[in-house]
Amino acid sequence: MIYGVLLSIPEKLVPRYGEEVRKAIGLGIARGDVISFTEARYKGDVAFVMLARSRGAAQRMVSELGSMPIYVKVIGIEGES
Repeated sequence: MIYGVLLSIPEKLVPRYGEEVRKAIGLGIARGDVISFTEARYKGDVAFVMLARSRGAAQRMVSELGSMPIYVKVIGIEGES
C-alpha cells in the first residue's frame, strides 16, 4: 500500500498558513519523507496531496502540520499488483 497525506486549507486561512505548509512540505522532501506532492486551488481554497515514503513518514507530516488549524489526514492508496 502507498501512503499519502491529504491537506486542505480554507480560503480565509490561505494567506496565513499557505507558505508555512509549503515550507513543511519542503522539509519533508529534504528529509526523504515526502516523495512528491501536488497543489490544487478551488474557489480560493488550497489542497495538497503528498505521497509519503511510508506510513510513519505520513504520520510525521500529519503531526507537523496538525498544529495548524487546517484539515490534514493520512490516506492509503491501494493498487493492483
